[in-house]
Amino acid sequence: MTVNELRKALEDFDGDLEVRLAFQPSWPFEYSIGRVTEADVNAADPADGDPEEGVETEEENVVYIGEGSQLGYLPYGACNELDWKERR
Repeated sequence: MTVNELRKALEDFDGDLEVRLAFQPSWPFEYSIGRVTEADVNAADPADGDPEEGVETEEENVVYIGEGSQLGYLPYGACNELDWKERR
């Protein structure tokens, strides 16, 4: 998903609504959103020994949405709207 696709997906929602992340459809939990950042995915890892050599991918930069805190089980209504099985 691109930033523009995410913006489009969110454009019909009230801008003051809280945003959370849903994980694990078979045992669903909800998380707050942590830091949001952009990273060069081809940057070399200095721990790999050669700072000039990165892992080549098709993307250059990617926006990452970091996981915040686990808030608890995902509510039934959210599971239903995501078409996930009812939580156990």
